[in-house]
Amino acid sequence: MHMSIQQLSEHVYYLAGGVNTVILKQEDKAIFVDTGGDKTYGRDLKRACESLNLTPIAILNTHSHADHYGGNDYLLKQYDLPVYAPTLESSIIQNPSLEPIYLFGGAKPLPELMSKWLLAKPSKVDFELSEGTLELAGLELKVIETSGHAHKHMSIICDDVLIAADALFGKAVLEKYPLPFGQDIGAQIDSAKKLLTSKVNLVVPGHGEPSEDLETLVKINLETFKKASEVVLDSAKGVSTEEVLRLSCDSLNISLADLPRYYLN
Repeated sequence: MHMSIQQLSEHVYYLAGGVNTVILKQEDKAIFVDTGGDKTYGRDLKRACESLNLTPIAILNTHSHADHYGGNDYLLKQYDLPVYAPTLESSIIQNPSLEPIYLFGGAKPLPELMSKWLLAKPSKVDFELSEGTLELAGLELKVIETSGHAHKHMSIICDDVLIAADALFGKAVLEKYPLPFGQDIGAQIDSAKKLLTSKVNLVVPGHGEPSEDLETLVKINLETFKKASEVVLDSAKGVSTEEVLRLSCDSLNISLADLPRYYLN
């Protein structure tokens, strides 16, 4: 089933999926914000552009987790596009094996950690995506650093729409995954609070439904981050990391049925 495209504002179009992807439209030009996990997402983005009679001119990757840049490879085979990504994250996008390597503590990853969910196809990166104003094809974008979920993570505002990527998660996603992935929980909390100052009418999380209520979505995320932090701290009573994980998952009713899930948690 192909993802359907929805117009959110004058310039912002959104494709709902396991990972949300966005097309920014400026006259007859298109800018991709994240490309999903694989070539299926890439194909859907290409079809969406064709249906809108748009010519892609750039890819913006908010961070380097495989499910957010996995469509780059397909799209770069179809179009000659510059790719923008945050510093450090660009190294992982160009060398995807670094993601399973760091999840496995630096050692050669087990085969189970080398699936497409953790290991996308490599993509070039041409320019650094950093906090500030970015103008592409006459479209002015506000780029906000929202690191914490990833080492370097950017969110983007276009029109009155906040493309939060994984700085925020939808409510249903947090209910399903009560221990949300984060590489720096302090920064993750600070970034969620930082987004509260955004003057927007709509927010698109990286996973989950768009919301017109940024304040409530931030509150739900902060409550989840706080609860997860408290559970982990309560479990860290002079025992091994593995035991902290077991106790935390028991407390949050999380089942670790496979190695990727184990190491992500």
